[in-house]
Amino acid sequence: MKSESTGVRPTSHNNLRDIAVKELVKEGYNRAKIQSEILLGKTRIDVLANGKKTTAIECKSFKHTFEYSREHIKLEGVQRSIICQPYFDVDEMWLVYRTRKNKYIVIKVPRPED
Repeated sequence: MKSESTGVRPTSHNNLRDIAVKELVKEGYNRAKIQSEILLGKTRIDVLANGKKTTAIECKSFKHTFEYSREHIKLEGVQRSIICQPYFDVDEMWLVYRTRKNKYIVIKVPRPED
């Protein structure tokens, strides 16, 4: 599944979870204190890290968004395409970008101050 215009391929939920764990380790969390796919109360959490701050991460692959943009936004004559989505009630959003050389770059967007 490869877009002709950008060469971008969507990444899987499991891959995003692994990237999140690597980023938490880079931030100083102990890998032994990072859990994946656990139940916290009645809610399933993709990644939960215990440390100075308990951190919960929900991973969304947006495969459907990629397919939608490829079919409906990346049309002939369109030079710029944008996906607009709500920020929700989180402290920061991690945007994961895969380069053409199959390396991942994580851009961390903090919640703006009120």
